[in-house]
Amino acid sequence: MKVRCTIAGLDCPHCATKLESLLKKEFADAVLNFTLGTLVLDTKDLKDEDEVVAKAQTIANAFEDGISIELRD
Repeated sequence: MKVRCTIAGLDCPHCATKLESLLKKEFADAVLNFTLGTLVLDTKDLKDEDEVVAKAQTIANAFEDGISIELRD
C-alpha cells in the first residue's frame, strides 16, 4: 500500500536524504522530495494510513524537531 504525504520543516536536501534513508529501513520503500515537500511511503505490513503516518512521524521526530508529516488529500 502506498501512502502519500506532505512533509514540512526540513532544513536542507541533505537532511531530507538522511531522513529518507531512515524511513527506508522501516518501510518497504520511501521517496521524499525535498523541493515539492512530498513523501510517499510504501508498506506491506501496515494497512491503516493513520498508523503509517504516525510511525513515519515518530521516526522524523527522533531525527529532527519541527518536521511535520500529514496525509495528502
